[in-house]
Amino acid sequence: MKFTKGKFFILIGGIITGFFITNNIGKNAKITSSFLSSKEYQNAIEERNKLYREIESIKEENIDYRFKISKYEGNSPEKTQKLIEDMKKQLADYGRLSGINAVTGPGVVLTIQDGDFNKILDSQADIWRKIFHEQDMALVLNEIRNTSAEAIAINNRRILTNTGVKCSWAFIGFEDDSKEHPPFYIYIIGNPDEIMASLSAEDSYIQKLMLREIKVEIEKRDEIVIPATLQNTIAKYMEIYGEISENKK
Repeated sequence: MKFTKGKFFILIGGIITGFFITNNIGKNAKITSSFLSSKEYQNAIEERNKLYREIESIKEENIDYRFKISKYEGNSPEKTQKLIEDMKKQLADYGRLSGINAVTGPGVVLTIQDGDFNKILDSQADIWRKIFHEQDMALVLNEIRNTSAEAIAINNRRILTNTGVKCSWAFIGFEDDSKEHPPFYIYIIGNPDEIMASLSAEDSYIQKLMLREIKVEIEKRDEIVIPATLQNTIAKYMEIYGEISENKK
């Protein structure tokens, strides 16, 4: 009988102890909640929308790529020939944009040369003001690049995005030590009206040159031929970012 009572009291004690333990855990438990500020919430919404847009863009690209691939699937001579022709067109487009191919089209011819000055009667400041310097050419090229220009040449030299100019006495020099002499005929292929409007604007650099009495003429042309570049276009350090770069890691 005593043994049975002892077990009973142990059981009751265990139940009571367990009750106090669970009750104490419930009281001391901390409920952690995370609340976003209005700015953080707005940033999260924008990030979500950005991801949605990227996903939609990837889906559209995937559909476009699948359509292009479908045109070349199969071993028929017609599809093989089409693949070759499309590759040639793609290479021609790259050649026009990179400058390795001669191009033609409508545009504008800009003629610039030093203003008239008298070495005896004019002051040194006036003479300097009427001379077309290399920094003037750099600013003119920069202004042309901000128009709808698709191709540019100075005299017979094709101008690329990385073409620089420097002073070489009465000439304009380039990075390969070649030179172009005045008058400078700057050939620009692009929308003639847009280019004319941009270069003739009151706040344009061309207008500033005219105020310095530098001779400037602008002429529209229905057809301009710009030669291929003689500049070295082989990249020594650049490479396509993506799989090549990832494989090097």
